[in-house]
Amino acid sequence: MLLDAGGMLVANPAAPERPGEVDARMEVYAKAYAHMGYALVNVGAHELSVGVADLQKFAKSAKVTLLSANVRDAKTHEPVFQPSYIRQIGPLRVGFLGLVTGNVPNAGKLVLEPGLEVQPPVAAAKDLVPKLRAQGCDMVVVLSQLHRADVEAVANQVPGIDLILGSMDSELTMQPVTMGRQTLFVDAFTKGKYVTQVSVSVRGKRDRYWPANVREAISVERGEAANQVQTLVSELEAVDRPGSTIKLTPDTRKTMEQQLVAAKARLQRLTMQLDSTDGKAPPDASTVEVTQTPLSSDVPDDSTVDRWVKAFQVKFPKAGGGH
Repeated sequence: MLLDAGGMLVANPAAPERPGEVDARMEVYAKAYAHMGYALVNVGAHELSVGVADLQKFAKSAKVTLLSANVRDAKTHEPVFQPSYIRQIGPLRVGFLGLVTGNVPNAGKLVLEPGLEVQPPVAAAKDLVPKLRAQGCDMVVVLSQLHRADVEAVANQVPGIDLILGSMDSELTMQPVTMGRQTLFVDAFTKGKYVTQVSVSVRGKRDRYWPANVREAISVERGEAANQVQTLVSELEAVDRPGSTIKLTPDTRKTMEQQLVAAKARLQRLTMQLDSTDGKAPPDASTVEVTQTPLSSDVPDDSTVDRWVKAFQVKFPKAGGGH
């Protein structure tokens, strides 16, 4: 099943493109998605920038379902796009929902002017995830156009999410990162430079999905926690250095100190897990394995899609930046 976590339809949602460029770009994407068999596209700022009506036309042409649990009509507060989607994939009944950050870039033009609103991601997920579970979903997957802090908030505050795919912070996760009690997070960097293949091996238990390589996943997460501790310590030391011009409000300092305490506790927990684990998931656990493939020059292009892309590039030569 092919999925797009969002953030692809235009080069920059806050900047104008050349006359006709957005329509031409959408036509290429629509033909390519239909050709490759994409199923779902999460709605982010890059998608909202083309307007709801044109976006719906794109979805029909691309033969994809637009997904968003928290983009709402500002008057009715009803979802503008389909909030969730359920598909049977092998032995698993999988529920999908799409989320976008509440802090949408260029929100005035993309959200307020068209009469939209963005419900807080945690609230939207809290409402929808139990409904997907009640419909018999063995796995719940979030397609994310969220900042990392939003991803962590959703994972920590909304039970029942197994996998979050994508974010807005251009991360490359070679192993799934565990958040909250059981949520796995995977991101594929930025601008379509990597394609992520997520393979789920189903065994006896489906109440929690483990990284296929537990030890490596914990090691990656521990390194991330160590970097967070080092960054926070360095920032606080810089503030306290004699003659420093950096000033913090009491609330900001308190927040940073609380973050440091939490980061140190996380680092200690992960260190203990790394020392005690044999690197294997429980024998009856279902596992998730991630393969990140860079779409570099040695990856052969689909000849049909390549022809469409080159025709677009002739009409709209690259002007620097963007996708």
